[in-house]
Amino acid sequence: ARRTTMKLISYAWAAILAAGLSFCSATAGLAHHQFLVESFPASRQRVVKPVRQIKLVFEGKADAVISTITLKSRNGQVIATATQKQASKEMILDTPVLQPGLYEVDYRVLATDGAIVEGAFPFIVEPSLSA
Repeated sequence: ARRTTMKLISYAWAAILAAGLSFCSATAGLAHHQFLVESFPASRQRVVKPVRQIKLVFEGKADAVISTITLKSRNGQVIATATQKQASKEMILDTPVLQPGLYEVDYRVLATDGAIVEGAFPFIVEPSLSA
């Protein structure tokens, strides 16, 4: 009887351990993906001052070489693009002075865990009040 009880306890601990390890590995994968946490301009932002740079900030480092950022006009024409030069939480894209209108920022990031994270968001450059 004692031997049967010990086997049941061993099986119960093994099941708890397996469930815990499964949960940890599932959540660990989520923690390494490089989600966008901040940007300038922000998604759907209406910007009045001149925009000369797009800045993206990620939860973790964006790997170099494969991580890219692209600025497109309303009709999809590429205005500026850049590839990440070194692993960093920030990606910066220098742009020409943007005329009033609708723009889209596209990004593709290789996370340190090997996952590709892609996204896009629009923003609007408003006419300057001083013009």
